[in-house]
Amino acid sequence: MKMITSNTDKHYLAVSLSGSDDKEVLGKMAEAMFQEGYVTEGFHDAIIQREENFPTGLPTGEINVAIPHTDPEYVKKPAICLGVLDQPVEFCVMGMEGEKTSVSLLFMLAIKKKEDQLGLLQKLIEACQDQEVLKVLRTGSVDKIDEVLGDLID
Repeated sequence: MKMITSNTDKHYLAVSLSGSDDKEVLGKMAEAMFQEGYVTEGFHDAIIQREENFPTGLPTGEINVAIPHTDPEYVKKPAICLGVLDQPVEFCVMGMEGEKTSVSLLFMLAIKKKEDQLGLLQKLIEACQDQEVLKVLRTGSVDKIDEVLGDLID
């Protein structure tokens, strides 16, 4: 796993990584968030458990995404971790039992207040419907990634 960018003022980080399955990818991203001080150690297991029970894979077109998140009790400071996968990984589709999608981008959320969750999810889903935004996040420069993530958080 390689750090692409990190902005502690805006509370986001982006990592480039690979993994053989969704659990491995989620574990690596949770570890990055833990190392940066955004979440507790329990976040790792909680995010994997929540993804098993409430999948977050979204087939959005050419570049599919997942938006894993879990309960605020595991969050020290709110943040977003963008995971840019070297190769797509299968994730279960949100609300579609048994259906899977090949995910290339993940937005792992660490949200401290439940009331903040809805607004951020709405912004993310809107951004995920724009393949040009997803292409920038997948292949863009650090400056472009910073710009997109900064806009999502503002």
